[in-house]
Amino acid sequence: MSASRGAIRAETLHKSFGDLHVLRGVSLTVDKGEVLVILGPSGGGKSTLLRCLNLLVYPDSGQVWVDGVLTTDPRVRPEWVREQVGMVFQSFNLFTHLRAIDNVTLGLRRVKKVPAEEAADVGTRLLERVGLGDKLREFPANLSGGQQQRVAIARTLALNPKVVLFDEPTSALDPEFISEVLDVMTSLAREGMTMVVVTHEMGFAKGVGDHILFLADGEVLEEGPARDLIDHPQRARTRAFMSKILG
Repeated sequence: MSASRGAIRAETLHKSFGDLHVLRGVSLTVDKGEVLVILGPSGGGKSTLLRCLNLLVYPDSGQVWVDGVLTTDPRVRPEWVREQVGMVFQSFNLFTHLRAIDNVTLGLRRVKKVPAEEAADVGTRLLERVGLGDKLREFPANLSGGQQQRVAIARTLALNPKVVLFDEPTSALDPEFISEVLDVMTSLAREGMTMVVVTHEMGFAKGVGDHILFLADGEVLEEGPARDLIDHPQRARTRAFMSKILG
């Protein structure tokens, strides 16, 4: 594969924490506008993989490219990488003392030095985009979990990233709020956003995902088109996982 291929590409990533070898030579490529869904059991390395893609965690070995730039080159600033590769976490990580609009615009004002009025216009449009145009002035404590996660998505989009990583974005939500977050993610996918999504929401994986990577024990055990892998997994470990998740 050419290093320039794909919006984001990782090759033979290894990562250990002490004696625990979490990633064991993981490779992936996500083309522009593609939604890659990562499935697998807990402790398989999914979250660590995402964090290696935007350098919240540095891989011990292996390489990552974003839009053709070798981001694991030590000369590349990690802050720049995190602008290009945004991330939405399980927990919302909003600043509780800031209103929704200020949470969304903080990065624009502090990182990109965008004037306050211009940043407010961008933040307003993004909150409207995620269905929260009427919540601009609300503090996180006054928002439901689903609304807080949508604010977090808007905040990530504010820096106009090339790729957005989602680390089980609905796992901390009550069931009644899951669909509103998945609806926003589905809309982003339909608009052409390049996404890497760790999730156990199989309806989203099958209906929105283009490609699935099944990760267990730090290794890619199986990968393929989303519908094919969910309906007809080839490996016994994958079949067992799908049977458990799908009931």
